[in-house]
Amino acid sequence: MNRTYRSLFVELGKYALITTVVVTGLVTSAAIASSQAFKAPTEGPLKAIGAQLAIKSPAVNVCPATAKMALWIQTNKPGPVSYMIAQKGGVVTGPYTVEAVKSATGGMASVSKNLQIEKAVDTEYRVLVSGADGKVMSQWVPLRASCKIQLGG
Repeated sequence: MNRTYRSLFVELGKYALITTVVVTGLVTSAAIASSQAFKAPTEGPLKAIGAQLAIKSPAVNVCPATAKMALWIQTNKPGPVSYMIAQKGGVVTGPYTVEAVKSATGGMASVSKNLQIEKAVDTEYRVLVSGADGKVMSQWVPLRASCKIQLGG
């Protein structure tokens, strides 16, 4: 069997090409599999991970006026979540229950509502998540309305 260098290089080139295709396929498969973010089902009880509160105070000096409040509670999985709303130095209302729905990070509960402002107010609120041993709560968020002009009876 008399081979030339040229035929030897052609054979080596074929094997190099095949090896490159196989390695590229394996690397691509691994990258695709890891980017799918496969997660095992979350075991154990539902736990709150974080809470946020947003309040948009009225933009006018006239009362009655409407403020908008929204809150979000992040959980480890979907399910019912209880929360309370605390006023700084004052009243705590609740508990209320909201359903957390499936999200990319586990579960997310959201609530939004309008607040009717009848008189001047300058206070702060926060969300406290029930059953979290006081560890999950939002930052204090201000609600301000001057009500310099009072309408109605």
